[in-house]
Amino acid sequence: MDPPSVPEHVVRFWRALDQLYGSVEPTWWGAVVTDRRFPAVWDANYARIDVATDDLTLHDVESSLLPALGEAGTSVQHVVSFRPDATDRLLQELVERGHRLTWDLVMDLEGGPPGEHVQRVEELRAGDELWERVETSLGLFGLDDDETVSQLASLERRVLAPGGKRWFGARDDDGTIVSLGAMLVLDDVAYIDNVVTFKHARGQGLASAVTARMAGVARTTGVAHVCLLADPYEDAVVGMYERLGFRGVGTIAATRGSARAPDAEPSSRASDAEARLVRRAARGTGPR
Repeated sequence: MDPPSVPEHVVRFWRALDQLYGSVEPTWWGAVVTDRRFPAVWDANYARIDVATDDLTLHDVESSLLPALGEAGTSVQHVVSFRPDATDRLLQELVERGHRLTWDLVMDLEGGPPGEHVQRVEELRAGDELWERVETSLGLFGLDDDETVSQLASLERRVLAPGGKRWFGARDDDGTIVSLGAMLVLDDVAYIDNVVTFKHARGQGLASAVTARMAGVARTTGVAHVCLLADPYEDAVVGMYERLGFRGVGTIAATRGSARAPDAEPSSRASDAEARLVRRAARGTGPR
């Protein structure tokens, strides 16, 4: 059995999210999204594959994507497939090109708001403290490039916050924000993101509390869907979300590599393990 397709409301949310960026060029397979204000942010400069098509090739994508990336001034080629079960040919080509393949588990909230203890969680208002902590927290997601972190923080302030993104968090006894997360509602879908706890404050259930608070706020606004993404290989994180009432409903595949001309020689080859992941996804045994 093939992996479950990403629900249509998730694709609908991403299409609405992309409208906040600088340019969206529709294609027959999805869209090319770019924003020259943030060339180091690959999530704002990428190809969105949201149409199930078995014959989509790397040439099809790059013929539209690479010129747009060149105009945006970005050197990273980022491709996101919301239909990995139907685009394994494309993913295989990207892996063979040497691009890194990653997976995200899409999780939807089932039922009412989680009943977690959330008294310590508050909505965080825009200000110097919030944005300083947001920028610092980005390093906890494995980002070690100062320019990327700086542009991501600017994207949060200049684009996503005006677009409706709200931040929630918990403080320590000194009043310092030690755990935070964000929620953005678009097209009747609440998307929870950026959930993180600083290392010295972990083990207190703060990430669960922040997530539960945001899910509860989302439910009170009457949105039809509350969703988030999780690393399918992080059992503890997936388990935390499951205890809050989230359930896996689909898988997103993403690749990232150098934005070079289609006829250039690949600089490296993907590992056999990565190539097997693509084939496994096509057979329905990929990450869930």
